[in-house]
Amino acid sequence: MLALESGLTKLRNHIDDKQLFAAGAKLLLAVSGGSDSLGLLCLFSKLRLQSSITLLCCHVNHGLRGEHSDRDEALVKEVCLKLNVPVICRRVQLEEGGDLENRAREARFEVLYHLLDIYNFDYIVLGHQKEDQAETILMNMFRGTGINGMAGIRIKQNRLLHPLLDFTRAELQAIVSECGFQWATDATNEDISFKRNHLRQELIPYLQANYAPDLLDKLSQLASVMEDADAYFKAQAAKRFKKRRIESEPGLISFEIKGLKKLSDTELYYFFKHCYSQTCLEEMDFFNSHFMAIKALMEGGGSAKLHLSNEVVVYREYDLISFNWGELETPDLQPQTVEEDRVWAVFGNYRFQFKNLKLLPKGYEPNEMNVVLAADDIAWPLIIRSREPGDRFIPSGMSNRKKLKDFFIDAKVPKRLRDQVPIISDGGRILWVVGYRVDERALPQASSAKLLQIIAEPLDERPKRMS
Repeated sequence: MLALESGLTKLRNHIDDKQLFAAGAKLLLAVSGGSDSLGLLCLFSKLRLQSSITLLCCHVNHGLRGEHSDRDEALVKEVCLKLNVPVICRRVQLEEGGDLENRAREARFEVLYHLLDIYNFDYIVLGHQKEDQAETILMNMFRGTGINGMAGIRIKQNRLLHPLLDFTRAELQAIVSECGFQWATDATNEDISFKRNHLRQELIPYLQANYAPDLLDKLSQLASVMEDADAYFKAQAAKRFKKRRIESEPGLISFEIKGLKKLSDTELYYFFKHCYSQTCLEEMDFFNSHFMAIKALMEGGGSAKLHLSNEVVVYREYDLISFNWGELETPDLQPQTVEEDRVWAVFGNYRFQFKNLKLLPKGYEPNEMNVVLAADDIAWPLIIRSREPGDRFIPSGMSNRKKLKDFFIDAKVPKRLRDQVPIISDGGRILWVVGYRVDERALPQASSAKLLQIIAEPLDERPKRMS
């Protein structure tokens, strides 16, 4: 029992060192019938006698290899019966077509996660070992990857455990043989027309023979270093996210571009990836192409947007970059009529208060949300509306008329927000672009006998200015 005892010691030490799971954990073992997964089953069936854990085995029969698939299923059932481990076998039907390997993997995990949930288990445990880790790192490297890809298979990722990454295939085969079982073999694993099989059968042995006999150990160490580096950059990204986030609008995740431009590409990649995951609650499906697209958006000008996977939309709006789940909706605002005796009115995101005065309030200081207008020649009723084509006014402090469109551009008001800015007019004349500027001609003069104070109050915490 030398191989099994040695393997159990290694497994226990690995579990304790990495704190993979706590006492009393309920573990769902994914077992295909190959030597790796049967080694996993043998080791954990023995570990169960020494630790307080609950085991359930799952075998997914894809039916892709005819009677060979059925023999694998029968083998797993037989081994589980002899080891007294409960087993559930499920068959999945896959349509013919491309990308069969990935579709089979997705179907397999759909079954595993379903069982995990309905039986209230803690983790799915997989039998990937040291050679699998080496193949994964090399495949990622050849495709083009960063720190995350060079970290390879994670020992623990959410509800997935890979406790055998310190084991070689030969070690696991010795354990299965010592336990008296014979593993299933898949002839497709010998077909070197598949890139991963070519790596396993030819490239890795060549590298071991000519460059590094301990290649598997070196790649395993590299994965460990890269996993630590990945964790560090993720932690830094989370800190920056919390520190730099501003509340530009409710529901939006927004940041000032100026500060982000100080970050290195690596820091920025992890930062954008964190923003993405916080937006859609999904860590997968963020790639370097997404990073490059967001960076180009950030370095552009004006207002623009970018659609990513999982319905994430990234907006650049002048000095801000924002992430949102789905398209931001623009409300359809109907004009409001305000008679001279009216005190309150609501338009869009604002509540307005109107006060007729004879004198300026004591200590009055005009601001973007509290204005006093000359009321002598106001033509009632007032209209609160959105912008209209051809709108012009004379912004306070200026002497010439300006197109409202040009004013919004100069004030860096994002395109999607311009229709939400309230315009208060009396007939065809703009009196106040709310949150921005009063018309110069509407300012009170020394000769003004009647004054009108208008106070705008936001109905939520959305700020009025984006610059």
